[in-house]
Amino acid sequence: MYQIASLFENLPVVSHSRMVNRGYGVWMVWGGTLDDSVSRSMSDFGGMLMKEGTNQAFWFFFSDDVFRVLARLQIWSKLNPMPVFTQLMPTTLLVDYNLNLSLNVSDEFTNQETALPTEFEVLIHPQLSAEVKTISGLNLEEERSPSGLSKSGWLKLIPDQGLGYESLQSWYFILIPVGNPSDKAFIKGWRSFLSEIQVLLQRLGVQYITSEVRVILPIKSLSLLRTFLKDLLVLINRVRNQEGEDISYWPSVMALVPQKGMSFNEEVVRKVNLDWDKLTPDCPHLRYRDAYLLGKDFAVNEVRFGSEQESLEGWCHVSLKKGVEDSGSDSIEVTISRRVSIGEHDDCFYCGMKNHIPSECPSRTLQGVDPNVWKQLAAIDSEKFTEGFQNIDVGMQGKEDVVAEFKKILQGGSSYENIIGKALFSINSVSQLRTLYLVWRSRGKEWPNGITEQGPEEGELIWSAFESLVSGDLNDAEILVKNAMIRFSRGYQPRALMGFIQLEMNEPEQAEFYWQEAERLSFSPLQQAYFIYLQARLQEVSGEFGAASTSYKKAFGICSNWLEPQYRRAICMVKMGFSEQAVSYFKDIISKDPNYFNRIVIDPELDRGRLIILQSLGELWETAEAEAKQVASGIDSLTSDISQWFEEGHEFAEDAEKFMERMGRLAKIKNYVAFRHLISGVETLTSEIEKRVEYEIKVINKKVDFFREHLKEIRGEASWFPFPKLLTEFYADFNYCATKIYWIKSQHLNVAETFRKTQKYLLQIEDRLKKLKNRLVTLRVVRDSTLFIMLLGRNFIWLEVIFLGLALLCIPLLIYYSTNVQSNFLIDMIIRQKWEFQKGMILILSILALALSAFKAAVVFEKRKRELFASGEDKRGEDKKGKDKKGKGK
Repeated sequence: MYQIASLFENLPVVSHSRMVNRGYGVWMVWGGTLDDSVSRSMSDFGGMLMKEGTNQAFWFFFSDDVFRVLARLQIWSKLNPMPVFTQLMPTTLLVDYNLNLSLNVSDEFTNQETALPTEFEVLIHPQLSAEVKTISGLNLEEERSPSGLSKSGWLKLIPDQGLGYESLQSWYFILIPVGNPSDKAFIKGWRSFLSEIQVLLQRLGVQYITSEVRVILPIKSLSLLRTFLKDLLVLINRVRNQEGEDISYWPSVMALVPQKGMSFNEEVVRKVNLDWDKLTPDCPHLRYRDAYLLGKDFAVNEVRFGSEQESLEGWCHVSLKKGVEDSGSDSIEVTISRRVSIGEHDDCFYCGMKNHIPSECPSRTLQGVDPNVWKQLAAIDSEKFTEGFQNIDVGMQGKEDVVAEFKKILQGGSSYENIIGKALFSINSVSQLRTLYLVWRSRGKEWPNGITEQGPEEGELIWSAFESLVSGDLNDAEILVKNAMIRFSRGYQPRALMGFIQLEMNEPEQAEFYWQEAERLSFSPLQQAYFIYLQARLQEVSGEFGAASTSYKKAFGICSNWLEPQYRRAICMVKMGFSEQAVSYFKDIISKDPNYFNRIVIDPELDRGRLIILQSLGELWETAEAEAKQVASGIDSLTSDISQWFEEGHEFAEDAEKFMERMGRLAKIKNYVAFRHLISGVETLTSEIEKRVEYEIKVINKKVDFFREHLKEIRGEASWFPFPKLLTEFYADFNYCATKIYWIKSQHLNVAETFRKTQKYLLQIEDRLKKLKNRLVTLRVVRDSTLFIMLLGRNFIWLEVIFLGLALLCIPLLIYYSTNVQSNFLIDMIIRQKWEFQKGMILILSILALALSAFKAAVVFEKRKRELFASGEDKRGEDKKGKDKKGKGK
């Protein structure tokens, strides 16, 4: 349960009131997070937030605008349900002698409590019922008092859904220069200062009249009043502090008076009961009740003339609080071209302008949707948008055919007016014929990515009809489409095109019918959402904003990643008068696609709530600009970090350098999209550097392990080389590699200097390992040759000994056995030449022994080599274990 008493605990206690005013108190309780548009609406209708707690707040209103704003919010809740409980009761505002505010609320209200609401509900005290009934469209019905509320007989507010309930607050602001109008200094100074004020008024879109030297302008809303007074005081402070000869300043007295039925003419000054000679120059004077509505940026200062100051209808003047002068969103203030925003026709279905009808729209001849349009707009300073619009006005000055001039702009190059013009006709590109062409060829399923999947043109009859429509031959297009509808009875394409034909024939009901048929016959979410979108656009340009908003919501429900219906829905809210509620939608869309920020700034269809929307987006601009400046200041540091982590010529370093060049160019552009891209780009690059470093560290560890295994193999191979003294250079390279590998394994690679050294060492290790491998080939040849010769020599020696023994015994044995054998020619010849025979036999047996030794050595070489190396490794392992045991024993 939420108790209203908790809101009054810390309110100032006013024992002696200086001023008292009866008004309306609003107790508001909500569930979850309260939409910003609710608070903004309450404030813009003259509400003062007196106290705010957890999920509850108390507001005070001077006027019956409180009923209108609650009615608007209740109507708004039908479109966007929100759990808010609102109770309206009589309340008295107290002002002490220090101009602090407090409240006096009847005891019957201070002990109330309520649970979390389930829907938007407005309860009104019966004492206020008579005032409610004076407002057209507002009704009351009896409501059973919920548990916890006072037993006052609360009434439920029932507003008429078809009324707008605009605020009735309006004022005239009067500015009168001080001095003698015939004086030369007066004429020069006032004329110069007036030119500065005229720029301000033109930027805000405020009309004004001059009577003699007096300036009178109407202020129709509280939000405009806040902006105007804030900008005026900033302007006065700026020009007053200028130095040099050309000083555009002249002191002036100024006052804000309620309109109260006064006509907008020069008689306003005479009807105001105010002594202008007693006003303080350069200080806006207004009633206390109006001053307190301006908000926290303004300081209320009392004046001392007359006795009226002892009531809230009395006069005071306001100034900006310290630090407010530096806040603002001047960078996004854009003046729309009159040629774009003004015209005698209704909003064009294709582009939204009023200076032509749909059948004459320049967008009809455009082909394809070019995303570079928004990239070009994002590449120029937002301050140049106004210059682009001004160039459009200047270029069209004195020319009657506006459509032809816009076609020239669309065909132009890259000047500001060309970029702005192309962007203007891209705002509603989904409603244009070029998108129909893409939808017909699309093979995708959902917006927005599906539209990029394009197939070939199919159905010659349909495309001929499309070309006839684009060329402006409606009769030929209609005949071809009707033939296509007969031939393709289940095809959505001819119905879709017939809808556009009927649109250009000024038959919106028929166009809607054909698009409904096309929706029914379409077979993909992309097509269905598209035709619902066209119906919604048709409802929008026909002034049926509520129905259009519902249709856009339906299209978004089918393709939830498509931002276009959400944007159009927010536009409908602005056109309905719910500008404050549209802000949250715009901010959500901008968070997903920053290009919508620029789109909002130049959109001529936002005319009704343009000032409110741009004011609300000022915070986004300021936040993004401040963050972008901070990021830009760190670009050099980030570039230095990249050079510290990666060697010059590294693949990642080269790509990062190119990326940083793009970020550097973005940092020089004063555009919200550029700010966001700079912020996200640097953030992404920082993340990529971290990921790349982590990846490189993993690669380094794998390489080190790989190199270490290779070193072990090389060491094992080289350890069997029989002539170690010849390996001085070989072991120098080997020890270098081993030392660097050990150093790398013992370091923390997350340090930039160490990381970069490691990369450098790895290249050197790899290079030396290649040298070691090349040398190892020679070592293997020498080692294997030596082992082979040793095996051969050992076998040869044993065979040679055996064969020599046989050779020595051969002659004596032959002589011994020949005595028992009859005479033989061969034996006799051997005996006669026994020494020559024995030498020959020795030679033959030696050759045979060598051959047999070589054969045996070749057969057992690999086996003996493996056995020998294996025994050597086992011996090394045993020696190492022995050393470890000795080390532990010690």
